[in-house]
Amino acid sequence: MKQQYIILGIIILFAVLYFVWTRVKNQTPQPDTDTRRPSENLLPTNKIANDKLAIVDDIRVNDIQKILQEFCNLYNKETYQAIPRLTRLSDKKFAVTFPYDINFEIYCYFINYVSYPMGFDRHFKTIGWTTTRPTDIWTTEKSVNKNVMLFVSDFDTEYDNVFLTTSDNIGYKLGFAMGEKKQLLDKPEKSYIKQPIDISEIENEQYIDFK
Repeated sequence: MKQQYIILGIIILFAVLYFVWTRVKNQTPQPDTDTRRPSENLLPTNKIANDKLAIVDDIRVNDIQKILQEFCNLYNKETYQAIPRLTRLSDKKFAVTFPYDINFEIYCYFINYVSYPMGFDRHFKTIGWTTTRPTDIWTTEKSVNKNVMLFVSDFDTEYDNVFLTTSDNIGYKLGFAMGEKKQLLDKPEKSYIKQPIDISEIENEQYIDFK
């Protein structure tokens, strides 16, 4: 009889562990595989001058391609909001540019998404640069019309924001969650670093466009 209780207890334990595992698995964000797109006729054809540049480091080519495609799956269902261009800089370093431009808000989401892509169990170091405009969301009189650097904090535990540092080292935390906007920091999370390359330097390199 004692042996039967032990066997029953083991069965119950495995049942509970399986239940917990399935709950965790179902709650883990999964990549968006919906490849629905608007008509090809709506694809932009005229390039728009801009200086948005992101550098992604220590990543394999298959991984960065997968991440970019899944980002497009998220944001290009109804309209083409993001058409990133991927250029290899070295074996595990890549530049991402936006020849047709991208809304500043979506660009911030992009920096966050590539840093913490769905379906991966690691963080990818991603830094973006651009010049802010008066119409950009989250900009203030202290950050508008300035070169800025965008990144995810090394100490971030919220996963739904990016940090911004202006070229004169004024720092902001930009929050995506409801009720979160922009928070002026006493000092920037990271000091401003000038972008390592100009977009003009890689315009003639081989690239892949995602949509």
